[in-house]
Amino acid sequence: MQTLNSKEMVRSLIITAIFNALIALVLTYMVMDGNDFFDVFIITQFTGLSICFFVNIAAHFAGQKGNKWSAASILSGLIAGIFTSSLLSCGFLFFFHGNDFNYFFKHVFSSVFVFGIVFGVPISYFFSSRQKIIESEKQIQKEKIKRLTMEKEAAMSTLRLLQAQIEPHFLFNTLSNVISLFDIDIEKAKHMLININEYLRISLQRTRQEMITLSQELDLVRQYLEIFKIRMGNRLSYEINDHTDNPELAFPPLIIQPLVENSIKYGIEPKVSGGTITIDCWIQENILEIMITDTGKGLDEDASKAGIGINNVSHRLENIYGSAASLILKQNHPTGIKAMIRMPL
Repeated sequence: MQTLNSKEMVRSLIITAIFNALIALVLTYMVMDGNDFFDVFIITQFTGLSICFFVNIAAHFAGQKGNKWSAASILSGLIAGIFTSSLLSCGFLFFFHGNDFNYFFKHVFSSVFVFGIVFGVPISYFFSSRQKIIESEKQIQKEKIKRLTMEKEAAMSTLRLLQAQIEPHFLFNTLSNVISLFDIDIEKAKHMLININEYLRISLQRTRQEMITLSQELDLVRQYLEIFKIRMGNRLSYEINDHTDNPELAFPPLIIQPLVENSIKYGIEPKVSGGTITIDCWIQENILEIMITDTGKGLDEDASKAGIGINNVSHRLENIYGSAASLILKQNHPTGIKAMIRMPL
């Protein structure tokens, strides 16, 4: 159950008191020729504040009970406000002027009643509308939090799915290569095992976080490329250039690595002469741009297979940044593919 917001109540009463003072000035100097301002001011304040107080409570009560209670509750608050202000005004006139109840009923009550109706109805409508707006804003906020939570869960699910696709596939292939290397070059096999151990240590620590830094992502990619460089030898070369000058730049994990994997698996590894992978990062107009270029054979007939990793990255960027981020693929002349990632900072 929602509790009545005391700060909002005080704020409403202050606004009403100022409004009442203006009304008292108008009534005194435009209707009553400047006579009895103090009395008019006090009675106006009693009336306006009483109506404001009870209508505010009624609006809160109506908000708890639902829309069908709204009109009845507000009307009850208006009547209670007029009745209370009448008693307070009567008491004021009795103690300060010696006027009894009969005098009040004959000369003042009608004015209080008319004032209460004329100004109470707009006040009632204002607070009723205001209560509905507050409730609507709360509902919108709840829906927004719910939507953001769902989007975050979707992004994390996509990340876990990507991890499940990358890690076993990469690990099994690499271990198979290590086994093969032990029959050919024991030193290379040991070196590859050391790199695998380091890669998995970094990967398990970082890729399970919602956000890491760009430098950490590039370190992970560099370790990944070092493993393949042992396997492919001179057929693979790479270059990583970070021009952002910001080592703590927040970045979602496993965005660059799947694209690098595609470049190796479908572009450079099938090519007899191998090729080069170049990663360039820079910031332009508050947008982080990352270009991953390879000199492989291009996608060709393997485009549908490579598209799985590309789609994963596209979906993750969309889940995290919406339409503000993009992944664009282009041909790299004379051979290979360019993948351009753009995301807001």
